[in-house]
Amino acid sequence: MRRRDLRCPSGCTGGRFEALNTPVYVDSQARYLEHDDSLATFVCAECQSVAVDLIQAADLMQRDQDVEPQVLVCPQCGIQMLPPLDDELAPFVECPMCETRFALEEGMPHLHGTAFDAGEDA
Repeated sequence: MRRRDLRCPSGCTGGRFEALNTPVYVDSQARYLEHDDSLATFVCAECQSVAVDLIQAADLMQRDQDVEPQVLVCPQCGIQMLPPLDDELAPFVECPMCETRFALEEGMPHLHGTAFDAGEDA
């Protein structure tokens, strides 16, 4: 089970939370054995607000910061380039090296089998 740091968004200080949608396993005399909280939603026991997991929130924020900039690959000469900043919605890009015009979708590295998609999850 993963570490959590649950907090009430309303500021309740009781520190008690109820786990919803969590299977709890007991023995034949109803004594606690274990539980699986991987899909649980936690609510504050005082005000019933949905709890915020600060560890998960920090992980998601870090993941958002680690995003690499999108890189385009010219389908003609293979040069790697960043998409144009002046018109990010432009339907076509012109290669600065060979002057080939191509659609943004054509320049996506995963279409060329480059090393950029090796680290991505499929």
